[in-house]
Formats: sequence, structure tokens, C-alpha cells
Amino acid sequence: MTLPLRVELAALFLCLGISLRAQDIAPAVEALANAVAPQPAPLEGKDRVKEYLKSLVRPSAVISNVLIAGLEEARNFPHEWGRTKTAFAERLGSQYAQYFLNNTIELGFSTIHKEDNRYTRMGDGGFFRRFGNVVESTVAVSNTRGGKTIALGQIAGAYGSWAIASQVWEPPSEQRVSRILLWGSVNLAAKGGRNLMKEFTPDLRKKFHH
Repeated sequence: MTLPLRVELAALFLCLGISLRAQDIAPAVEALANAVAPQPAPLEGKDRVKEYLKSLVRPSAVISNVLIAGLEEARNFPHEWGRTKTAFAERLGSQYAQYFLNNTIELGFSTIHKEDNRYTRMGDGGFFRRFGNVVESTVAVSNTRGGKTIALGQIAGAYGSWAIASQVWEPPSEQRVSRILLWGSVNLAAKGGRNLMKEFTPDLRKKFHH
């Protein structure tokens, strides 16, 4: 039995990070890794709403949702929707609606909980230290006072969006609690995958440029 698409994509993101060559762990490099990375200005009020609105329409979001819907169409997932003339529209609508719910729930919880869930790239240091920072970013984020807090917005968005989708429009095969837990976890892993790309993509660009 083949793995569902979202599981495969999450695994792909993680494998990409693991495939990168580990950085030198000489003391001088480790000293750089221990340095405090510069923090962006606190995310408050209108800036938070602007970030949210941008997340809904940025080209990468639109392209990724269309791509996932196309791949799910090719795999006939979920199978109840078949491959009719309207099936792709159903899958695309479902995918984007979940994305919208995810970001909206995350906005609400992160505002109440005073979270700043933007990822801060380390850029320097050993691979495992940087990869650990990526993993941590899925469950712990900065708060607006400069400390760290649990990523309540990200967690609520990941699981809440699928819980709503499964009960409102997803077919019976996706309405079980086990599926909500599965897809919520995959959604959370995908957020980590996004941060993984932010952390290591500049390194790959430099290598290809040289």
C-alpha cells in the first residue's frame, strides 16, 4: 500500500535536509553557532495581519496548492472523489480551504498567545545544530517579548484545519480521529519542512553559484 501524498512530501523535505553535507565542527565554527542570531522587530498589530494576508496569496503558496491537488488527482486521493470533470476542482478547493483554515487558526492563536512564528535562520554552525533549530521551530517559537514559548498557533492550525475539513467536506474515509491525528502531524511536519528550506536553501544557492 503506497503512502499518502502528504506523508511523502513531508518525508521529502526531511530527506533534503539530511542529504546536505554537514558543516565543519571546528571550534571556530562552533563559536559562530553559539552566537545569538539577530532578531527581527517584534510582530505586532498590523504587521501580523499583513504577514497573514501575504501568506494566502504569495506565488509559492498558490503553486504548491495547485501542485498538491494535481498530484492527488493523479493518485485518485481520496478515492471517493474519483477522476471526474469536477474532481480536480474539488481537490484544489479542499487543499486551499485547508491552507486557509490552517493560517487563519494560526493567526488567531498566535495573536492571543503573543507568538512571533516567523522562522529565524541560524545560517552558521554545524548541520545538526541548525537542523535541531528547524525541528524546534515546529513546537517552540519566539514570543513578542523576546523569549521562547510553545508554538500554540502552529499546532492548533495544523490539527484544527484538518479536524474541520474532515468533518465538513472530506469523504467518510478521512473522517476518523486517527486520520485527523495523522494529517495534523503531517501538516506540522510540513511547517518544519518550510523552515528547513529557509535554513539551507541559501547554502545550496551559494554552492551552485560558485
